[in-house]
Amino acid sequence: MIYILVGDDVKNKSIYIKELTDGRESSFIFNNDADKNLIMSYVSDTNLFGANPVIVLENILNEGIISFSSEELDLLKDSDTPFIFKEDKFLSTEQKKYKKYGEIKIFENKKMPVSYKFNIFGITDAFAKHDKVMTWVLYRRGIEGGVEPEAIAGILFWKIKTMILSGNYLFDKDELKRQSSRIVSIYHKAHRGESDFSIGLEQFILSSLSSK
Repeated sequence: MIYILVGDDVKNKSIYIKELTDGRESSFIFNNDADKNLIMSYVSDTNLFGANPVIVLENILNEGIISFSSEELDLLKDSDTPFIFKEDKFLSTEQKKYKKYGEIKIFENKKMPVSYKFNIFGITDAFAKHDKVMTWVLYRRGIEGGVEPEAIAGILFWKIKTMILSGNYLFDKDELKRQSSRIVSIYHKAHRGESDFSIGLEQFILSSLSSK
């Protein structure tokens, strides 16, 4: 079984994955770990003690990391193992190719247009000053204005890495290293459908700036 989930609506995409998995064991393969032999090994995988695990693959097809032949796609389609491909973008020409092998669903964010130009760097400036309230206020303003949590997480991660290298008297290096690791963990949990990205990042901001 093949499912291809396309779009930038991470929240609803994650909800749909939970519906598909329905409590079953899941294995995740990210684009930097992708290996065709590994993926195809799950085709005939049989679980003697229950349902086959669900295989979730992230940005494998659109980035051209792996290309499947029609014979391989037939094997994936006919397998008892569900294969869920999460793609941020997927060209319409490619969608036509894969449509006959599985289900394609589009998940696009329908955000209200932003009536002002939001300065995402304001969040990192407030974070670097250990200003909990201003960081949170700017974060909420960005999220409500349509800024994706991935964008905010990325700029926060960059700022923390910069502070590790250059130093910041309000944070010690070990603390900053823990924070950078937490952002990576929040990202992966959200993309595995285990948590809501925007909520996880908001909790990170509040807890990271709760002391001093």
